[in-house]
Amino acid sequence: MITIDNTTSTSDITLERILKVQTKVETLDICKKLGLYVSPNLKKDETAKRVANEMLGNTINILSSLNKQELQIVNEFVKGEANTCVTRKMRKTLYKLQKFCLVVTHEDEEKQEWNMFMPDSVRNALSENIRFYLDMAEHGMKSPSPKQLRMMLHKQMLIE
Repeated sequence: MITIDNTTSTSDITLERILKVQTKVETLDICKKLGLYVSPNLKKDETAKRVANEMLGNTINILSSLNKQELQIVNEFVKGEANTCVTRKMRKTLYKLQKFCLVVTHEDEEKQEWNMFMPDSVRNALSENIRFYLDMAEHGMKSPSPKQLRMMLHKQMLIE
């Protein structure tokens, strides 16, 4: 989880810049957990850049890994605008959004709350497919995996 000192942070920070705070191993681990691939033979800065590009270019990998509660959080960011803050009670377990560095978090120890901010680039990228995944979650349906979606798209293209 990437924490910030105050809530005056702006959402114009890039995902690449956030990932550069992580170690190269942590960054590649995020990539692996999302089913994406970036060569481990790159330097740290180039790794962060490529992982950010992979994540923003393959948002179905991100959205399909989130539960209903986290999809609702993403939807709050998408419905909001730049610098939207989503607040949740602190919990023992981090959200995947925090684990995958998709948000930066201010910890309000006094109120026991997390104030989360999502970079504009992430919010814009996730906005394309959020409705599909959120609708499925709200209807109690399991969403197809990224691989299943790609196979369905491939079959559709063959039919046409």
